[in-house]
Amino acid sequence: MHTLLTPQQIEQAAKENGLSMQQVCVSAGVAFSTFTRWRQKKTEPRIGIYRRLVNAAFKQSDGEGMAA
Repeated sequence: MHTLLTPQQIEQAAKENGLSMQQVCVSAGVAFSTFTRWRQKKTEPRIGIYRRLVNAAFKQSDGEGMAA
């Protein structure tokens, strides 16, 4: 079983890649408010949104990095 990255881990990956979370969200096509609600534990992301955020934070295209 795979463990999902936390919002904080995604933020750290973005920072290590020289990106702000606003930039990651724009690249992923996700509203920053959506990410903020997840970080504040008000909601859980759908898998597609999660994948796009992770890929953008790690500077990967949708086809790279994450197994389906």
